[in-house]
Amino acid sequence: MSSLPLEGVRILDLTMWWSGPICTSYLGALGAEVIKIESVQLPDGFRYSMSTPGENWWELGPQFNGANMNKVGITLNLNDPEGIALFKDLVTKSDVVIENFTPRVMENFGLSYETLCEVNPQIIMMSMPAYGKTGPYRDQPGFAFTFEILSGIAQVNGYRDDNPMVVAGVADVISGFHASNALLAALEYKARTGKGQSVEVAQVEGCANLMGQPIADFSMNGRNWGRMGNRQPNMSPHGIYRSKGDDTWVALAVTTEDEWQRFCNVIGNPSWTTDTRFQTMDGRCEHQSELDQLVENWTKELKNEEITNVLQKSGVSAGPVLHVDEIAEAPYLKDMFQTVSREFTGTQDFPTWPVKFSEQRLEHQTPAPTLGQHNEYVLKGILELTEERIVSLKENDIIGDMPLTARKKIK
Repeated sequence: MSSLPLEGVRILDLTMWWSGPICTSYLGALGAEVIKIESVQLPDGFRYSMSTPGENWWELGPQFNGANMNKVGITLNLNDPEGIALFKDLVTKSDVVIENFTPRVMENFGLSYETLCEVNPQIIMMSMPAYGKTGPYRDQPGFAFTFEILSGIAQVNGYRDDNPMVVAGVADVISGFHASNALLAALEYKARTGKGQSVEVAQVEGCANLMGQPIADFSMNGRNWGRMGNRQPNMSPHGIYRSKGDDTWVALAVTTEDEWQRFCNVIGNPSWTTDTRFQTMDGRCEHQSELDQLVENWTKELKNEEITNVLQKSGVSAGPVLHVDEIAEAPYLKDMFQTVSREFTGTQDFPTWPVKFSEQRLEHQTPAPTLGQHNEYVLKGILELTEERIVSLKENDIIGDMPLTARKKIK
């Protein structure tokens, strides 16, 4: 793509873990210059998550690498007055500051929106507090699992008569893309008016926003959704069924009476398909446990691709449940993966973005930065600091390229 939509926009990224970084990674792919700011005292915790022991272990976290592409990375100690002064200098040359701390953190740094406006009246400040800037949970930290638990997502996920279930941290992605949409709108507003603003996306609210259907059902009809596993209240059979092979599965959904008849024909119209319990959708839904067992007696004798092909040809929705190591070979994802090389981690395939402009896919521009990788570019190239000043900053641990904890272990 010769020209990206956000070229010329500079974003100072103070976010950590997943929700904020996935937002800024997307904006970086769109062409913004995203400057990820960590510190040697406290790098992004995702650097350590699932990292493997060994040399430069803080660079080996797969989750950090997946969530922080399309950025330049610097270190800056914001607990030091000199670090704060340098950050403010960067604010004068930037369009956006984004953070996902509790509200007290930026206040304690002396970097509230009001203060940043004194430095740059046109700055956009995006805040992603866990529970908002007001209310009894204002200063409580939160993570994806807590947002899923408190927003109702966990309540409606899981199997009937079993525990509520969180959905693999999906709340972070929900929050991140709510934030990206809000930031794009704020940038558009700034482009039209020249005015910045404070934008807030409370992460738990982003998850509650996803729960419109069960919330509306309770409000309108007094129904409180329980856990349904892989079922739907108006479709049957509907679910995930074991297929032939080791840990292989197939998903299928029958949505109408016509599809039920097609399904019965495909499986050879065994005698149980004429059972009075299964003659209507209401009956099949009521007796779904018995029906699921009968359906699985058929699916477990065939490979999931065979089941998929024969059902789809007959007009019944079905698909194989793919393992992660099979996704890259899936024909419908054939152009979505991009090979990316990075120091310390080598070359891997990563999913790109599900967005195309004029049929050209939006790809990653750069791999995730190593800790402090672009200190010199930002401090010398943007802030025009001298080499002597940069050396002094490193000697005083205001910048660096190794976590202090790692340096102490080496010594």
